[in-house]
Amino acid sequence: MNEPLVIRDAAMRPVGELLRGPAPTCAPDRPVADAARLMTESRTRYVLVPLGDSDVGEGRFGILTEGDLRQRVVGAGRDAAVPVAQVMSVPAHTVSASTLGADALLDMLAHGVRRLPVLSETGTLLGVVEDTDLLANATRGGFLLRAEIARADDAAALADATARIPALVAGLSRARIAALDVSAILSVVVEATVARAVELVGAENGCGAAWLGLGSVARREAVLSSDVDSATVLTADSGPVDQSLARAARAHALLSDCGLRSDDKGALASRPRFARTLTDWHSAVDGWLADPYSDQALVMLGMLVDSRVVHGSGDLDLAAHTADALRARPEVLALLLREAVEEKARIKRKIVSRRTEPVDVKSHGLTPIVNIARWAGTAAGLAAASTPTRLRVAVERGLLSADDGRVLNETFDVLTQIRLRHQGEQVERGEQPDDIVDPDTLSPLQRSLLSGAVREIAGVQRTLAYAGPPS
Repeated sequence: MNEPLVIRDAAMRPVGELLRGPAPTCAPDRPVADAARLMTESRTRYVLVPLGDSDVGEGRFGILTEGDLRQRVVGAGRDAAVPVAQVMSVPAHTVSASTLGADALLDMLAHGVRRLPVLSETGTLLGVVEDTDLLANATRGGFLLRAEIARADDAAALADATARIPALVAGLSRARIAALDVSAILSVVVEATVARAVELVGAENGCGAAWLGLGSVARREAVLSSDVDSATVLTADSGPVDQSLARAARAHALLSDCGLRSDDKGALASRPRFARTLTDWHSAVDGWLADPYSDQALVMLGMLVDSRVVHGSGDLDLAAHTADALRARPEVLALLLREAVEEKARIKRKIVSRRTEPVDVKSHGLTPIVNIARWAGTAAGLAAASTPTRLRVAVERGLLSADDGRVLNETFDVLTQIRLRHQGEQVERGEQPDDIVDPDTLSPLQRSLLSGAVREIAGVQRTLAYAGPPS
């Protein structure tokens, strides 16, 4: 049985290769009439606004789009002489030229924008990449659903919108969108749901805290069985701790109503262990680094390295701080590697034996790769990033050999394909998605790929255990 091809299009190329030309720019003090004229002359639907050291807003660029003109000028009855600075969107989210199109597309999806300025490695503006440069028709549904989720007026509307998540995933899979891309799109939609749930609950009496996503959703690797892990960074505006914990509990209850279950191991912002001030989080990180054998230190450090701010100020991010702290303690980073190579892949024996047994694709195949990538990515200078990105950068920085990086990346892709297909079939049968796959239900090619994949993982683990990273 031949496996169907999957679509890997422009989204798999660096965005620097997709630019159509220089981006039109306009000074922030110019009237919007000039900006509109510039859009017409350049045949674009936007102009970028370099800010430099201006105090107009955060970031190096603002952006004025046709939508801004309609809503903030014409719709608001404002004069065409109004300065661009008063109606532009600030800041304009940017990407580097080396960013893969798929990652740029997910940034657009996460921020609810349709275009991103592209910068060189030295920060020079090269142009703008738009969603139409990257977006296959099949993936537009993710944008539409995310927009509907962000607009949900109440809990009922949010639940109605998220009820279509399984259908979205099934549609993307039927359209032969690559499994890793389906997983990433699902992650961003889940993040949007979490953010809106936090907003709806916080509207009762002001939230004040930054909400962090953890685990597979934060790595942009969610599947239909993924739990929602969370933590909060409390601020002076958060109110008493017990109120913050209660708000988090209500947010998770709402997410449960939306079909997004909470982490069954207790990594929840409604627990005191996962709700701390920024100072307390930093102190905790110092404590775990000082004694990595107690208080589940390595688990906690790993979760924080994977974390992502879903709602609230990005200044309260913990991933970068934790990654930097880990790199300053190479002996603790070495413990992460040791754990990664000791978490053996255990699928092959169950597949090749005469009596095949169900296998847990996540625990026995994917988790060892995720753990190796977390160590390698952190050592290479990354914080919150996907497993494929971590592996790619680790190879570039010499933490993994090119062959090992390729093997782990390809294996991660294969296992994710099998996992998503299995869960899609479960949803169609009305079953709860899980990670337990019966090898007898796989095609001969899938069984061969699965068996070979785990053999390859074990080989990389042995290399890292005995020889260590490349010198």
